[in-house]
Amino acid sequence: LLLNHSIDCPICDKAGECKLQDYTYDHGNDASRLSEPKRVPLKKDLGPTISLYTSRCILCSRCARFTEEITGTEELKITHRGSHSEISIAPNKPLDNKMMGNVVDLCPVGCLIDKKEKFEGRVWNFVHTESICPGCSKGCNTTLDTMKHQKLNLEELVDNVYRTRPRENMNVNQWWMCDDGRYHLEGDKTKKRILVPHKSQKETTWLDAIQSIVSRIKNTDTKQIAFIGSPYASNEENYLLGKLAKSIGASIDITKPVMGYTQTFATEKNKYPFTIEAEKAPNYQGARDVLGLNSSNLEKTLLDKKVVIAFGGLNLDIKRPDTVVVMGSFDDGLFAKADFVLPIALFTETSGTYTNKDGLVQKFNKAIYPHGEARPAWQVICDLAQSLGQSFDFESIADVTIEMKEKTLKYSGVEIEKLYPHLSLENEQMVL
Repeated sequence: LLLNHSIDCPICDKAGECKLQDYTYDHGNDASRLSEPKRVPLKKDLGPTISLYTSRCILCSRCARFTEEITGTEELKITHRGSHSEISIAPNKPLDNKMMGNVVDLCPVGCLIDKKEKFEGRVWNFVHTESICPGCSKGCNTTLDTMKHQKLNLEELVDNVYRTRPRENMNVNQWWMCDDGRYHLEGDKTKKRILVPHKSQKETTWLDAIQSIVSRIKNTDTKQIAFIGSPYASNEENYLLGKLAKSIGASIDITKPVMGYTQTFATEKNKYPFTIEAEKAPNYQGARDVLGLNSSNLEKTLLDKKVVIAFGGLNLDIKRPDTVVVMGSFDDGLFAKADFVLPIALFTETSGTYTNKDGLVQKFNKAIYPHGEARPAWQVICDLAQSLGQSFDFESIADVTIEMKEKTLKYSGVEIEKLYPHLSLENEQMVL
């Protein structure tokens, strides 16, 4: 295994989670028996996001087998013979498919490196948080790697997600995830993030924004008020929005998800074909369930409405009512039309549950603290409700899930103890 392997562990991204390091420590000798000079092949560029450090390769062939047996795309091959064997791409066929990031996870050494994660951090400084991919309705299980809070003058590195990896769940995504989900957060970095409340396109305080919105609601006939849920928000957030709408007699509806196309990777050797779903939202099924909606009819719901309070502006095209309130994270299509914009925490900055296309309820966990003045949406809805005189006494997201289970028939079978294991422990402090 170490015949031609370069000893560059101090600069290798795999250091700390490299099997070869472990085996060498457990079984290796302090001196090499190789008397011939090591062969040092050149680094290769395999495709848009993957680099191959050929000198580190131990020729396990996992990556080549993956492209042959799992994706069926067959970009990677073993070329040459004997000690000159190398992993290479097929002629004029770079490694460029929606599953290519998985070869980095498969590689037991630092041979295959993700260009977007290169030199981002050391694995022993990472905290690993279980989460769910929001990229489509499949609901792939993932792990988010973030930097530890530690006294190393690294505060500027904290509260960022450095790596998204698949987490094994044989009922959903097996061991894989697509690159759309893997680099989902990279795409968010290119968007303009809303970090403070806005009133009439100007920055304001949370107190002023909440009070002004409540004043507009109180001065409007409830039949002329509409709340719009989102397939991108959690079950708990949509449930609270629906509860608030019903408590004051307002209308409730939901935006439709962005639709793409379905792509399935299947081969004769793969018993579990991986499918990327066309529905590019994590929770359309769940949002409809908790809101009690079979489908969406926004045109009818928004007709003659004077106050519209919506989760985000994606896929929402409305005529100009008197008041538009947007609870969102990014500057999207409705930002310019909104009278009020309330900055909402991303899925990495809060906790909750999504319901995938098969009706499976899965929990994602808070990995980092909200950026700027952003707040979890469920807390914002509770603030609005309490300012309107409603009793929304929820201390944590788990309290919302428990009530949702009791009040929503389709969620009566949800096992709270599995979603929130700490609830079964006595004297355990709740973690939001």
